[in-house]
Amino acid sequence: MAVSRRRGVRSRFILALLVLTSLTLLTLDFRDSVFVRTARDAAGSVFSPLKGVGESVGAPFANAWRGITDFGEVKSENDRLRERVAQLEGQDVLNAAAAQQMLELTAQLDLEWIGAIESVRARVVAGPVSNFAETIDISKGSRDGIKVGMPVVNGAGLVGKVVQVNANRATVQLITDPEFAVGVRFLNGVTGTARGQGRGKDLIVDTRLAPGGADIPEVGAAMTTSGIDESVFPENIPVARLKETKEVGGGLTLNLVVRPLADTEKLAFVTVLLWTGGS
Repeated sequence: MAVSRRRGVRSRFILALLVLTSLTLLTLDFRDSVFVRTARDAAGSVFSPLKGVGESVGAPFANAWRGITDFGEVKSENDRLRERVAQLEGQDVLNAAAAQQMLELTAQLDLEWIGAIESVRARVVAGPVSNFAETIDISKGSRDGIKVGMPVVNGAGLVGKVVQVNANRATVQLITDPEFAVGVRFLNGVTGTARGQGRGKDLIVDTRLAPGGADIPEVGAAMTTSGIDESVFPENIPVARLKETKEVGGGLTLNLVVRPLADTEKLAFVTVLLWTGGS
């Protein structure tokens, strides 16, 4: 025990001596003598291991402190980056939407089947508000010459007809509306009345065709508006293609299921034909 106590006293004495020597060297550091340089180098050799140990022990604490103090800045930078990514993604969506709208608009610039009928192009500003009434609102109205009953088309074909008008806006009943009906004719001369069945559904054409008849149009056959006397629509507006046939009335007649050419669920622009032949 006595030996251990003496060693502890001796260690503390040596440490105090080293500290005193360091302070003395710092005081004499302004004097660039050979003795001072030699003593300073010796002191550096003695204390360098202690310095290394101190740095190693303190490094985790220093890193932790830097992490705490830098966290706010890193979070702000991450927030800025996320916001920028969101902006770029939003811009991509806008660019894609603009490109699609441009395609739809240019597809309606030269509709040969319109002939000499005057027309007005309009933007779709509101879609169907329910599954029971298939209508859209457009950005043109009576100030642009639009009236109730006028046909509405796009680059693919018949979209519907105008059912309500005010000065700067109009409501269009779509061909998929269950209350919509239009006289149609296939290229082989078969006529009938196409009726809407609801959103996303095909049209049904009522005819007097009998199953097995030679005049049944082939699947894929196109049909247009018939344009008969007093018709609401002029003739030769593309409407749909035959999808399938269904027997009705106990197999005595056929209903023709047709797929509309115009996608009424993705309308950005439409063209109103200023035509009142059937009104």
